[in-house]
Amino acid sequence: MSTYAISDLHGCLHEFDEMLERIAFSSYDEMYIVGDVCDRGSDSIALLQKIMKHDNMHLIFGNHDIWFHRHIQTLIDAKREGSEVPLSDDLRLWLDCNGGFATADAFMELDYPDCYDIKLYLENQVFYKELTLLGRKFLLVHAGLGSYCHKGVRLSAVPVSELIWPHIGLDDNPFDDVTMIVGHLPTFLYGPEYDGIIAHGKKKSILHIDCGCVFGHSLGCVRLDDMAEFYVPSRHRRL
Repeated sequence: MSTYAISDLHGCLHEFDEMLERIAFSSYDEMYIVGDVCDRGSDSIALLQKIMKHDNMHLIFGNHDIWFHRHIQTLIDAKREGSEVPLSDDLRLWLDCNGGFATADAFMELDYPDCYDIKLYLENQVFYKELTLLGRKFLLVHAGLGSYCHKGVRLSAVPVSELIWPHIGLDDNPFDDVTMIVGHLPTFLYGPEYDGIIAHGKKKSILHIDCGCVFGHSLGCVRLDDMAEFYVPSRHRRL
């Protein structure tokens, strides 16, 4: 049995499937997706449904997943009434500027039972996960701890917005005895030396695992048992 972490799939179903084959993922393993299954890529809904079918795949919510959940009832209501989706400023921001159209369009093509299955799944929100494997402690969280990244912080006191939105530095881990696993910011934005690979903080106490697959770089995955890294090339146009 092995435990894996991956993040920011953004609808990249083909690359995810290839990764599962590469690591020989089985029913005895565990996979933690550290946020942002949805948006930008073309297969967000199919990817989400695949994850929902596996009891050993666990979603830690990111900002895009929350955005989808926030507007999912609006989409369902418009589908039921056969009307246009009423566009609030926040909904327009999600659809037009953050890749939400790819998710919303595929969602509206589903049958009603499938729509409500996804809605129910998204209501069981987890924003971080603490694990201990072979004596090593981990904290998996989409965007880190934001402005709460300081010694003595209690995770229960960190607002959700700080767990899913801020961009953090390479070494923003306030814990001496915990390895943080984060996504959210593609690693190539930390510098060309991190292009398409998992970025490590200087003290090796934090791993940034969003390698920018949907932007044409690569999909990265880490096996937490021994910290082995795995990569799959992206099929997307490189940005």
